[in-house]
Amino acid sequence: MSGVLPDDELWVLSYYRASELAGALLFGRLARRTSDGELSIFLTEHFAEEARHAWLWTSLIRELGHVPVRITETYQSHYSREIGIPATIAEVLLLTRVFEERIYCHFVRHLERPETHALVKATLKTMLEDERGHLEWVGERLARYEAEGMTFLPALGEKYREIDRRIYAEALECESRLWDFLGMKP
Repeated sequence: MSGVLPDDELWVLSYYRASELAGALLFGRLARRTSDGELSIFLTEHFAEEARHAWLWTSLIRELGHVPVRITETYQSHYSREIGIPATIAEVLLLTRVFEERIYCHFVRHLERPETHALVKATLKTMLEDERGHLEWVGERLARYEAEGMTFLPALGEKYREIDRRIYAEALECESRLWDFLGMKP
């Protein structure tokens, strides 16, 4: 099956892989640092799923006859430049929810493209199933934080969504030349 992916699709799949790796590293660090035992369980599971997702993208890219493109910028990198580093676990989870909502919608969009390779579609379906679980547990934890008095979360969520809309619009402008969005050369 060597070389069955166009270059732009290889870049996109490599970008997905890099973003999953970044997410795994973040959730792994958070799981190690939290003193909340219950939260640690969710963070560890999230870490494991993100790492598995990175491997699924890696495996798919290899199965399609390629090696992943080295991606040094991720979607999360763009968030960091715009938002900075969230100060609390609640803010991290809020940003995670915004990111996971975006990823879910984007994966559905990618899945629905008629030219998407059947193996890519199968991988996207696996991702979508897992992303639903991520959205569920993060949403439940955020609802708990709001009930405990973190009433600033909805307004902050809107701020994060506005930033996300800007970043996503910029990414879509470069969708067929992702390397431009990432500031990299093919």
